Amino acid sequence: MKRLKLVLLFCFLVVFPWVAVAQKSETRDQEAAAEKSNKDHPYIRIKRDDNKQPVALQTALIKFKATRGPNRKAQVDLIGAIHIADADYYEELNKIFKQYDVVLFELVAPEGVKIERGHKQELSLDVISGSQQGFQALLGLSHQIEQIDYQAENFVHADMTPTEFSKHMKDRGESFMQLYFRSIGQGLAMQGTEQGGSGDLGLLIALFSKDREYNLKLIMAQQFERMEGLPDVMSGPEGSTIITLRNDKALSVLKEQLTAGKQRIGIFYGAGHFDDMEKKLVEDFRLQRYDEKWIDAWDLRRKKTQ
Repeated sequence: MKRLKLVLLFCFLVVFPWVAVAQKSETRDQEAAAEKSNKDHPYIRIKRDDNKQPVALQTALIKFKATRGPNRKAQVDLIGAIHIADADYYEELNKIFKQYDVVLFELVAPEGVKIERGHKQELSLDVISGSQQGFQALLGLSHQIEQIDYQAENFVHADMTPTEFSKHMKDRGESFMQLYFRSIGQGLAMQGTEQGGSGDLGLLIALFSKDREYNLKLIMAQQFERMEGLPDVMSGPEGSTIITLRNDKALSVLKEQLTAGKQRIGIFYGAGHFDDMEKKLVEDFRLQRYDEKWIDAWDLRRKKTQ
């Protein structure tokens, strides 16, 4: 059963491109750092009602601005993404994107790639795409690539090409197998801290329950909420390709757009990137966080039976 759970965790770690260091000697430090990060500035959370029952899995839209310096007239927003979610979530995001002069988007894909809305794309990272599509069907959710209007005039690609991504991974001695084993380490570290039916027994019950879709969504949402904040623990002092270097690429495009005079800019990236990205917006661009908005990504309310 643990093997099944770790496979599920790995697939979602790919959906949310972050992992955590596996060494047992660092487990307590990781948990403490993750807890602190969650309290200080979460980017993903579960909204609960007055009875503490889950209502929705939410992602953050964090607003930044500067009062002085060369970017003093600019507003830069981090718009958190979940790569599989309810269709209503993507519909709301498409409306939000229209408010910006430019939207910098995440996608490891060739330069100039055309993403036709409503159609599945044959992109380079097939193992990632396949995992996402499998969970899309299992949880009754929609896929970001199929729902977001990537052909909008204000959309600008701000990520690596497959060639760049592979080269950086190779140069740093990184691999998806390494991420897999790190996810196993993180899964084992979480075994003793799970509550609320999200452990092995809860997952087994969910897989064979009549309302499998709802129960699996709830368990995975709980996993996401606990794992949020771990990317900077994972990256280490030299960072990682999948988080740190892709963030650097996105922020280099941000600099180009600011230089070109764009004043209202959205950065549409996986929520797992934002801990590192926020630090760089503050330190390198002299921006300040001043507001946030939460957007429902998954409806976690149990459907009423007729």
